[in-house]
Amino acid sequence: MTLAVERELGPGYTFPMRRVIPFLALVLLMGLPSATAADPRLVDGVSGAPIAWTDWVAKRGPVAVVVWASWTPTAEATMDGYPAIAAACAEGGLHLVVLDVQETLEDGRAALSGRDIGWLHDRHGVLLKQYRVIEVPSLLLVAADGKALAKLEATPEAVRGWSGP
Repeated sequence: MTLAVERELGPGYTFPMRRVIPFLALVLLMGLPSATAADPRLVDGVSGAPIAWTDWVAKRGPVAVVVWASWTPTAEATMDGYPAIAAACAEGGLHLVVLDVQETLEDGRAALSGRDIGWLHDRHGVLLKQYRVIEVPSLLLVAADGKALAKLEATPEAVRGWSGP
């Protein structure tokens, strides 16, 4: 069986696949929809509704995000201190939310049920990577445009001690 290229260009002609494959790969990748780092898809922990981070933070910013997970050694202590952190954030004009990271939605719901806390779920830690958070729990302050303002300890004292952008 001869290829159409061989018939047109003569026997022994080899098609330059090493040039074509990268081009085809690029074309395919450009056509695929993707979630960008600037707009990770999260889930509202209470309702289960999908959340677009950039839209969410733009409507509420500046926000204080308690980056949290139930599997951390200080998880319970952080949640016990949540009311004091919430008060400090309210004094500073910050909207407070808990971001449950790197665990299943069900585990997050089990750990946070019965608490009057607004929370978002980030199963794969996309925001951890985007904002380069390496310590959980911690407190991330984010402007309405999505830029990180500060990374603090998740304590009311840290919020009160923050001097602003």
